[in-house]
Amino acid sequence: MSRTRAERAKALEEWAGRVDAAELRLADTEGLREIAALARRRAEVDEDLTAAIRSARRARRSWSEIAAMLGVSKQAAHRKYAPRIST
Repeated sequence: MSRTRAERAKALEEWAGRVDAAELRLADTEGLREIAALARRRAEVDEDLTAAIRSARRARRSWSEIAAMLGVSKQAAHRKYAPRIST
């Protein structure tokens, strides 16, 4: 969980502790829970993808090859991932 998300979760928990239960009403939160789960999965995939790109660069794969696997231009791949990896 990112720091911002963690801070928001903490603030929500603090708010929930102050709410009068009599004022609450049942809400369907399934969609929101799905969004949160997908956001966690996306963060995990982003970390895995960055690690794979780092590995490919260490194996001397070109940015053109990596970009082709990502379905983006060489420039877009380099711009997004070069700062995240150290070769």
